[in-house]
Amino acid sequence: MTGTRDASFPIFLGGGGQMGEQIRAHNWPNTPLGSPADWPLALQTLISVILGSKQAMFVAWGPEQIILYNDAYAKMLGGKHPAALGGRLLEVWSDIADDLRPIVDQTYRGQPVHMDDLKLITERHGYPEETHFAFSYTPVRGEDGDIAGFFAAVVETTSEVMAERRIKEESERQRQLFERAPGFIAAVTGPDHVFEFVNQAYRSLVARDDLVGRTVREALPELQGQGFVEWLDDVRVTGERMVQFGVSIMLRRGLDARLERRFVDFIYEPITDDAGVVTGVLVEGHDVTSAHLAQEALRASEAQFEVLAQAMPNIVWTARPDGHIDWFNERAHAYAGVPIGRLSHEVWRTLIHPDDIEAGRHTWHEALSTGVPYEDELRIRRHDGEYRWHLARGLPMYGEDGMLLRWIGANTDIHDQRTAAESLRELNATLERRVAERTVQRDRVWRNSRDLLAVVNIDGTLRSVNPAWNDILGYAQDEVEGRNFLDFVWPDDFSLSQSEHDRAASDNLTNFENRFRHRDGSARWISWHTYAEKDAIYAYGRHITAEKEQAEALRRTEDQLRHAQKMEAIGQLTGGLAHDFNNILTGIIGSLELMLTRITQGKTDSLARYGMAAMGSAQRAAALTHRLLAFARRQPLDPKHVDSNRLLTGMEDLLSRTLGPLYDLRLNFAEALWVTRCDPYQLESAVLNIAINARDAMPDGGVLSIETLNGAFDQPQAATPHDVAPGDYVMIRITDSGRGMDPEVIQRAVEPFFTTKPQGQGTGLGLSMVYGFARQSEGYLTLASTPHRGTSITLYLPRSHGTVEPPAALELEQPRASAAPCRVLVVEDESLVRELIVEALLELGCDVVQAADGPAGLRAVSAKQPIKLMVSDIGLPGLNGQQMAEQALQLYPALKVLMITGYAENATLAEGFLKPGMALMTKPFSVAALKHRVADMLQEP
Repeated sequence: MTGTRDASFPIFLGGGGQMGEQIRAHNWPNTPLGSPADWPLALQTLISVILGSKQAMFVAWGPEQIILYNDAYAKMLGGKHPAALGGRLLEVWSDIADDLRPIVDQTYRGQPVHMDDLKLITERHGYPEETHFAFSYTPVRGEDGDIAGFFAAVVETTSEVMAERRIKEESERQRQLFERAPGFIAAVTGPDHVFEFVNQAYRSLVARDDLVGRTVREALPELQGQGFVEWLDDVRVTGERMVQFGVSIMLRRGLDARLERRFVDFIYEPITDDAGVVTGVLVEGHDVTSAHLAQEALRASEAQFEVLAQAMPNIVWTARPDGHIDWFNERAHAYAGVPIGRLSHEVWRTLIHPDDIEAGRHTWHEALSTGVPYEDELRIRRHDGEYRWHLARGLPMYGEDGMLLRWIGANTDIHDQRTAAESLRELNATLERRVAERTVQRDRVWRNSRDLLAVVNIDGTLRSVNPAWNDILGYAQDEVEGRNFLDFVWPDDFSLSQSEHDRAASDNLTNFENRFRHRDGSARWISWHTYAEKDAIYAYGRHITAEKEQAEALRRTEDQLRHAQKMEAIGQLTGGLAHDFNNILTGIIGSLELMLTRITQGKTDSLARYGMAAMGSAQRAAALTHRLLAFARRQPLDPKHVDSNRLLTGMEDLLSRTLGPLYDLRLNFAEALWVTRCDPYQLESAVLNIAINARDAMPDGGVLSIETLNGAFDQPQAATPHDVAPGDYVMIRITDSGRGMDPEVIQRAVEPFFTTKPQGQGTGLGLSMVYGFARQSEGYLTLASTPHRGTSITLYLPRSHGTVEPPAALELEQPRASAAPCRVLVVEDESLVRELIVEALLELGCDVVQAADGPAGLRAVSAKQPIKLMVSDIGLPGLNGQQMAEQALQLYPALKVLMITGYAENATLAEGFLKPGMALMTKPFSVAALKHRVADMLQEP
């Protein structure tokens, strides 16, 4: 059928594009609407309107809610079109029928509906997708006056909503980047410069957190008169950026702190609106106090160096990185006979002996090109014309960035020592000729030894060395003999080497290690053994640089391995924790969102179900937190004297029901079993966790046996941690006939979030919680397993000589209201938790006083009006709950105290911390449990 109107169709069905053709071609007589010619006038009018409109529209008509729509609405239907034409509205949209039904029912009751944004999860393209719509449903009455259907105009806003969400996410991401920026950032707005945003670096700079919403003058009054506020005024008026470097600023870093000088680089950047008007200023910068102080220290160091260099008897000089000497001390000027300030690089070169110029230039250029320390011996002309031998040394100085800054050198007059050494060498040569026949065999060993051999005078002069000095250190014998051994020692080892030399001269035998400087400037490790006889020390040195490097490489490798293992464990812990908490938070957020939606719709019959779902997820989060605390040994425990046999007997029915009919539970208890001291509820949870793991390891059924034993250890066993004390232990051994574990799995079994179960079937926290509970109870846990032959887990708990306490009677009645009005103090820094506690206490008839931190709570206790009970969190700002309770009990010994905690390291064991009249509750807790505990404490004598 073409777009031309057929005369056989009513005029109201004319036009309408593709949907017009499809409506005209539809078999309407076989539908509840019947032939179009018989349709009510109201329906005909609406069909004419929607077919002539470019906006998405549809009509739902009759009790069957048959829908007709135009081309624009057909696009919204996606894959549901064209089958949707003539269909029932809620059947067409069956995937969102629960969401649409209340709206349709309201419309059919004659109440129009308009929504600017309705979020729906539809499957119009064959997969679930989030969509958003703005629409209005207008009820239409028939000729009898009753509601016959409704007219709907729809606008899909999915793309706009998603775009706005992306903009918000991008804005939040940018804000987070600013927050983590290494430099300080703040944004101020308005003529009074009100803080709109400050990042962590800015808060750290000023040491204050209460900045946002306050003006600069209010939040930082000490800036008045320093120019910073005035510069803000200038930027706002002129609209021009301001840049400052190394500006001094006085800050009061703390409410009662003294003014402290800091140095900052910063930029004031004007913030303008679309019209170009300056609305605020963005402050960016860096705290350069450390760099500024370092520059001052450097200048002081340079001044100190110059004073030291002038005081030295040696010639001292400095050179640029290119080798050009740019400074000499006064000793150098005196030696050369040149007025102060007139000795230059060029003049110094004229003082060097002509025969030493070429060799000296080569050595100096080699040091400049390689960066190794410079050392050379050369003759320098003194002011009286005499050339004297000098030992010249220069060290390169590098900056923090590794760049060469300059050279610092010194020349030492060694003319007399060199002359003496030459005389000594001549004497040695003569002596060698005279005793050659008697020392041939000794000399062969001396020459062929691969280790350093030396004869050293008591004054440290090297009398004789073997050829190995050339092989190991690069020095010929004539370069070494006659010189002090310290001339070749690595500078950092001077003190050690001198003290060992002195000890060798007096103690006869010594053994030590030090570093010698190779001719190329690098260090060589030598292990020395010495023997002293008369006026000489005989030294034997083994080259151990390779061994030292291997040992250092091994140490670095071990450090890297330990670091990698730590990072792997942290990654597994955080990944598993994020996975489980995301699942839990999805349940809580989704339930609360549906509750809010139902409240908005006025539909309250499903609120209880959603509330129970949110409560279930919250309880799962609490259980997960307690398991993590158990593994970390930080869960609050309430230890009691426990008869393990009686506890396990009481669990028999629970274990049987948990395991099921396929499993044979066998209990074998030791007679006269010792008493242990632990938290009985945590022990029950640990046994149940192990039993559940055993059941999962036996999918086709099997045997689970639980036995108790007494055990005593005189010293820690090889299989137990070194920090487990020797002594008596109660042993609970749980053995299954399951598939067992291989050694790799056993090694990781107690790691948090490690599990061999399929994805979604286990958190990996069960055994880690049991392990944490055992270690926190001063015991330990062992695993023994063989693949396909089962697993045995033994829980060791320390023996106690106390008496088992009778089980407490179960109280089911509602908490009793206070017999007489009494005053209760609530100290909690979390406002929502504090409001819940106060509300519960008011229902008990208590007169409640509130405080948000420790100091405020202590002031309330010290007030004239007496307080009968104090309910306080342990982790409080300013003064923690334990400290506040101790001071309060000193003032009022009869005061009762209920401590609450979610995690407190000093409250992980109730014993010792809780005094008479005190009790402990752990977060999260129910309001009913809080009421019971408070009512009991108020009625106790």
